[in-house]
Amino acid sequence: MGSYYPDWWGPMRLDDSPQRKYLSEQIRSIAVVSLYADGFERLTPRQRVLAYYLAQAGLAGDDIYTDQISAYGLRLTDLLDDLVGHLDEIDSELGAKISDYAKLVWIHHGNYDLDSYRKFTPDFTFEQLKEVALAAWKRGARFGLRDKKQLNEALVGLRDSIFNPDYKPMLTVKNPPAGHDVISASSCNFYDNVTLQEVQSFKERYKLNSRVAKFRGKLVEQPYRAGTPDGKVRPGRYAKQLRRMISFIQLAIRRADPEQRAVLRKLIRFYRTGFEKDWLDYNIAWVKLNPTVDMISGFVETYLDPRNAKGSFETIVSFVDPEATRLMQRLAENAEYFEMHAPWKDEYKKRDFKPPVANAINVLVATGDGGPFCPGGINLPNEQAIREKYGTKSVLLNNIMHAAAAAIGEKAAVEFSSSEEERVRAVKHRLRARDLLVALHEIVGHGSGKVSERLKEDPHAYLKEYYSTLEECRADLVALWSFWDPKLAEIGVTNHQEVAKAGYDAYVRSALVLLNRYSDSLTIEEDHDRATQLIINYTMHRNGSIQQIEKNSKIFLRVRDHTAMRDAVGELLSELMRIKAEGDYDSIKKLVVEHAVRVNTSWRDQVVERCKRINLPKKAAFIMPILKPIHDKRGRIIDAGLRYPESFTELQLHLFKQKRNP
Repeated sequence: MGSYYPDWWGPMRLDDSPQRKYLSEQIRSIAVVSLYADGFERLTPRQRVLAYYLAQAGLAGDDIYTDQISAYGLRLTDLLDDLVGHLDEIDSELGAKISDYAKLVWIHHGNYDLDSYRKFTPDFTFEQLKEVALAAWKRGARFGLRDKKQLNEALVGLRDSIFNPDYKPMLTVKNPPAGHDVISASSCNFYDNVTLQEVQSFKERYKLNSRVAKFRGKLVEQPYRAGTPDGKVRPGRYAKQLRRMISFIQLAIRRADPEQRAVLRKLIRFYRTGFEKDWLDYNIAWVKLNPTVDMISGFVETYLDPRNAKGSFETIVSFVDPEATRLMQRLAENAEYFEMHAPWKDEYKKRDFKPPVANAINVLVATGDGGPFCPGGINLPNEQAIREKYGTKSVLLNNIMHAAAAAIGEKAAVEFSSSEEERVRAVKHRLRARDLLVALHEIVGHGSGKVSERLKEDPHAYLKEYYSTLEECRADLVALWSFWDPKLAEIGVTNHQEVAKAGYDAYVRSALVLLNRYSDSLTIEEDHDRATQLIINYTMHRNGSIQQIEKNSKIFLRVRDHTAMRDAVGELLSELMRIKAEGDYDSIKKLVVEHAVRVNTSWRDQVVERCKRINLPKKAAFIMPILKPIHDKRGRIIDAGLRYPESFTELQLHLFKQKRNP
């Protein structure tokens, strides 16, 4: 599971070279940040070609995620891809508005904010869009259509989707208003014309990788799969894209080591059949593998689905950063120690312990749900049975964290620290604390715990729409609990106590900072944000170790007593582990509804104003490098290099051209 943190921390090593530009631009509240892949040149030519083909595979499947966001998403992105290339001759102010809207749509894979899940609308009108599109048609833009009549029909068909904020207003709703269920209140494209009750009574064969729709009164499951060459398994949804992905993975196999070849063949098998068994076989093989160049790929995270059942497509291609991996490996070597010192009951602790694979990686390409918004850390597989029997693989996305920290700096820490002491501590230790929090969250947190033998299915089947919130909250709590363990000092965390205090301070600040994402919302739907709110609000109410204070008419949250906060953290962590282990739906619902859903509007309104004043972005989107093949005289690919686009538009138009002319 991926982890996002709203307080802009970062890794320890920052490249302050004046030649290196990180912040490309800021669009509304999104920082657009250039991503660099230092160390790629130290890979062997064979590894670089392997990375190139894996990256091409990921790009080939990117449209799948856009379609999962909304049924009209691809029509919208295709329109904007063509339109942006024909803005030179129109009014510069209108052109800038269309260009900025296009970049926001590209970044979000559609027109829904991926934090608040609320639809965003453009700063121009339908009439202006139509006028510009028709002018572009005259200059040769064809939008994949035959004639102007089709263009007019396409524009009219998208009118409400783009401009009407009340048409399909929310992407994902996990606490629906009266008269709705979680499916009918949500606009994501995992379901079509069905209700929650209908889906619950429907037998799904492809729980993770399908869309459920109703045709002529009958529910139909539409799996994402390519189909098998022998025709025994028929092609499914997005078969063309999946077949293209498979062709690139097959080319990658030729450059992979024998063990990785076997894993990639299992991934191909899954993309052909879509069968759950093949997905589990692939994950069991993948989690045991620790190659230098690796790929996360599949229908992985379930945050977007209001039921927490359907997986969003993603691919992340990366290589290991040996120097930055040291802390990760030390934590992994001691994962059993942290498990045994967790505050929950012994009956929920692992006994047959398998240390996780743990690396710091540099991302090359992240598509679908993997990018351009990227997590700071990832722990996979998500399936509890695999975690308990075979272990997990945890990665810290080193260059992602590096780039975000370098681009945005210390704005949040300066503005939202409650005292000079806290600010000084943040300057000295927040970067180390950030690394440690993400590493502990992924390696120790997600990989920890054991569920009751009474559960016959994965815990998410019992905890339903609250599972992802619970799991992100539990992993954060494991990290916060472990911050104070003397084992960290033994494995090399210097100034251990001060780093722990800085980590607690920053986590508490983050509960305020993340409210900047919810300027128009009364509820929080995103699971990571819910997790943070649950921890902070529970702790404030439980023992007052976190306090709201006011200075110079500004609200701050401060840790009154770090030891007391850890006590509350341990208490909540014990309860969440019990809830997960026993599949206690009623208890997690009560906790989330009481502490994690409602936006504190008085805090929110002030936070939004303060963030606007200091121009603090809500999050960062990354401009990925472009992998370019290097050919020999006979046209064979013998190596690969990197090119760094100067803007997100340059990257998007390159990818659009590649999609149109594969």
